[in-house]
Amino acid sequence: MVFNQTEKQERAYLEQIIALLKRTIGSTDVSVKDHIDTLAEYKDYLWSNKDIDPHEIRSMRESILNHFAIGESVIDKRKRLTKMLAIPYFGRIDFQEKKEDGKVLPVYIGIHTFYDSESKATLIYDWRAPISSMFYDYELGEASYQSPLKEIEGEISLKRQYRIRSGEMEFMIESSLAVHDDILQKELSSNADDKMKNIVATIQREQNRIIRNEEARILIIQGVAGSGKTSIALHRIAYLLYAFNDNISSKDILIISPNKVFADYISNVLPELGEEIVPETSMEEILSEALGYKYKYQSFFEQVNELLTSPVPDFVNRIQYKASFYFISSLDRFILYIESHYFRAKDVKLTKHITIPSEFIEEQFRRFNRYPMRQRFEAMTDYILDMMKVQYAFTVTTAERNFLKKEIKRMFTGNNDLQVYKDFFTWIGKPELFKMRKNRTLEYADLAPLAYLHISLEGSAKNSIKHLLIDEMQDYSPIQYKVIQKLFPCRKTVLGDVSQSVNPYGSSTAKMIQKSLVTGQIMKLCKSYRSTYEITNFAQKIRPDTDLEPIARHGEKPQIFQYKNEKEELSGIIDLISRYRKSTYKSLGIICKTESQAKVMADELKEQVEDIHFLSHQSSAFVQGIIITSVHMAKGLEFDEVIIPEVNDKDYHSGIDRNMLYVAVTRAIHRLTLTYSGAKHSLLI
Repeated sequence: MVFNQTEKQERAYLEQIIALLKRTIGSTDVSVKDHIDTLAEYKDYLWSNKDIDPHEIRSMRESILNHFAIGESVIDKRKRLTKMLAIPYFGRIDFQEKKEDGKVLPVYIGIHTFYDSESKATLIYDWRAPISSMFYDYELGEASYQSPLKEIEGEISLKRQYRIRSGEMEFMIESSLAVHDDILQKELSSNADDKMKNIVATIQREQNRIIRNEEARILIIQGVAGSGKTSIALHRIAYLLYAFNDNISSKDILIISPNKVFADYISNVLPELGEEIVPETSMEEILSEALGYKYKYQSFFEQVNELLTSPVPDFVNRIQYKASFYFISSLDRFILYIESHYFRAKDVKLTKHITIPSEFIEEQFRRFNRYPMRQRFEAMTDYILDMMKVQYAFTVTTAERNFLKKEIKRMFTGNNDLQVYKDFFTWIGKPELFKMRKNRTLEYADLAPLAYLHISLEGSAKNSIKHLLIDEMQDYSPIQYKVIQKLFPCRKTVLGDVSQSVNPYGSSTAKMIQKSLVTGQIMKLCKSYRSTYEITNFAQKIRPDTDLEPIARHGEKPQIFQYKNEKEELSGIIDLISRYRKSTYKSLGIICKTESQAKVMADELKEQVEDIHFLSHQSSAFVQGIIITSVHMAKGLEFDEVIIPEVNDKDYHSGIDRNMLYVAVTRAIHRLTLTYSGAKHSLLI
């Protein structure tokens, strides 16, 4: 007999579960109060009894810490249960294990596990639990999952999905597939007002394989525009935190994100999944920190902006060369050259009677060749002095030790990173490939190779990071990945889309990243879920992606409006904003090619329209509503409606412009409008 066979029975069961959740939350409130009261009693006792025995104090301290830890655990449990009140579960499978007395087990699946202590039964299973994987991976019939001890085989006899909102069941669907199209379509049709959606109810089989992949030390995800790769990667982090909670916590994970706005945009995903916020940083911050914050440098945003507005051929050549594997191999050969030619040993007169021969010092430099070159000086000094003690039986003073170390360091002519880096370009016969900007500012493309050289000579400090997540992988060059591998020799999840690069002269494909990191498993996400079929089809004409498979969710065709001049175009955009405000959409992105264009438009619109937000590269928070920004800042974001102004042959004409237009178009979920005055861009004809 099927447990809760009818929809009426399911609705009644949902009410029972919510009542149980509320009762359990009530008992946790009592438990928390008891712990608080106990801690207060301990505190009063300690204050009123000044002459307590030290052993009693130690015992009390342990009791206080224990009560505090339990209290925190109960509070965490209360948070999880409170979140479950709105959506206790979203799916169910009935599974019968293949054994003699195998009973049919109804497995309800939600964001968290809910164990009822009275009935001593798990009523809801966490979506990350091994048994829950069958919901995503199997249809009706034979199925299995990997338990901690062995593989459990059996049969799925029923699969259901539920749409529950605010504790109310909107509908229930019998499903033989992993995720029923009706549920998926309804979720995809919703507004983008919750930032990155919690997608556990609609995870597809190929996405689930990525989320639960425990074997790959380095997982490289190539996902087409709108494939949900960032959300999938964050769900993967949530899964790993669940599966390996004894070995890894949120503080052991680091996310490299393209900017502060994007970091804020995705910041609610892990807390929604019951995990703490994970630390985030940027590639620029990592490289600058590796160099001790010594150098001024052009930011990635400034590099892209210069390429969009005034792409000088020499500048492009410098970027392209430093993004090549030939450049890396040349740099490695130069580091070997430094090893052989930059250390020139000399005799050191240590005392009036003792001189250390240059040959002996040279021998020690070679002896410690496992050390980075600049780390050898300390080891060499100690070894030489130990040998001198044995030979001459005298005690070395601190001053003599410091003198010897200083003299050895002076024998190495590679102590200045910047000078050594300049030497490299002279060594390869191409000094023109290095150019400092005004105020001794490095070009962005020089930051990573300089850090690579520094780490090779100096070594790198150990860090506690156990898993690194790199988003927008296509915008980083091979040399940047080489630096990352030196600094973070841990597990990695790397994700992006080569079709969405805003850095075409210094970008990387999945295979280039695999080569840079020496290893890595490449997995592809080809289905595009974000945009309607019509918007996706429009984007494909701008930049075809043969891997992309659009989901057949239909909507309005993209519109292209021509205006006589810029003034009329601005007026037309104001009308489009008015149309948006009358719609049910919650977010509108007005995406310009450059930030300067976006700033001008924001200033003009703000004179006539209220509640418009300008998002610049200096912004640190994502805001809801109407946003005006550049393509560079819009990467990774999504909006219910998108307007792309000034799409004319003057503003969009080069290969990099085509990339920019593709990125802008693929930000739209439901509605897309392009405007222009003057000559229409050839891509739109």
